[in-house]
Amino acid sequence: MSTLPEVDAYPRVDIRRGHERRVLRGHPWIFSNELAADLTGFEPGQLVRVFTGKERFVGIGYLNPHSLIAVRLLSRTEEPVDEGFLAARLEAALGLRSRLYPDEEALRLVFSESDSLPGLVVDSYRDHLAVQVTTAGMERLFPIILPLLEERLAPACIVARNDVPFRRLEGLVEKVEVLKGEPDPDLTVTYEGLRLAVDLVGGQKTGLFLDQRDNQRTLLPGLASGSVLDCFCYQGIWGLLALRAGAERVIGVDASSDALDFAARHAEANDLADRTEWVRGEAVDVLKEFRSSGTVFDTVILDPPSFVKSRKHVKAGLRGYLDLNRKALEVVAPGGVLITCSCSYHVRPEVFTDTVAHASGLTSRHVRILWRGGQSRDHPPLITAPETDYLKCLALQVD
Repeated sequence: MSTLPEVDAYPRVDIRRGHERRVLRGHPWIFSNELAADLTGFEPGQLVRVFTGKERFVGIGYLNPHSLIAVRLLSRTEEPVDEGFLAARLEAALGLRSRLYPDEEALRLVFSESDSLPGLVVDSYRDHLAVQVTTAGMERLFPIILPLLEERLAPACIVARNDVPFRRLEGLVEKVEVLKGEPDPDLTVTYEGLRLAVDLVGGQKTGLFLDQRDNQRTLLPGLASGSVLDCFCYQGIWGLLALRAGAERVIGVDASSDALDFAARHAEANDLADRTEWVRGEAVDVLKEFRSSGTVFDTVILDPPSFVKSRKHVKAGLRGYLDLNRKALEVVAPGGVLITCSCSYHVRPEVFTDTVAHASGLTSRHVRILWRGGQSRDHPPLITAPETDYLKCLALQVD
């Protein structure tokens, strides 16, 4: 049973007058400068009750006195955060995924604030789980959550991918550790009909990037054709799915030799190696070379890592997106398709669209939007927290 204190033992903190509107409208974060309390006596991860300066109860959350995001809310009801509470949150998250994607072998089961479990990500790869804890509050709760995951999912292996820099902001150590079992070195999953190898210990993120599933499922069968250039291809999923959807040949570009090794393995495992070429290099440089040689492609895919890590980097990041999309538009064949993405949540959808429009103007190409997409449904954004709505995907016809 939980050893957490009862709810009436949680210390009270108040939001300063005039700073409560955003939180009362549903946002789950309270920043340190929005609190009236002196936080020096609090412990990282301590559960608290939050009120407005007008004595209105706001919710139950956990507090970190050393973080800019001082409180992350867990509940809008005055209820104890105990084993039963956490079990109910997990049941709801797992139930949603089972309805959205029945029988999928690779899936995000828990998506942090969106599932009212801030600081927790859980991905499932067949009988293996990858978990990520990013906050001090969730670090305190995780010893209760771990057996709940084991009881409900009976995984053969659980790996904690707590090697993300964000943990340092919460006063936590970056590390990767195996919490249960032994990772299968030959772990493979089926993803949209492809057989993919998964490295839970050494791969990026938690093994695979799962947030583009719905875009790939919707776009590629109708749009992928002829020659495809897959920039920032990572493990080759976009390009290989394009081949399965009717494309003839794919060139995948990535700066990581390890990623390209996985892409080549995936192509071989899916009997697509004879129609693929993997090029190590920076995407902008490779695009420039293709432009110089007059090489064009029927489909160009841009799925880069985030260009904007914080708000102060927005301008520089937008210049990067502008340059990248301009160079990509220059190598799309007339009538071809550009699929372009951004996972920078500081760049809002309308700003990203404006930036791509600016690129189209610089290239004098006639561009039409065929699709606007976001992250897949197992990464559902919380409607009151735009920070959870990070992925933008545009499919453009280029004349």
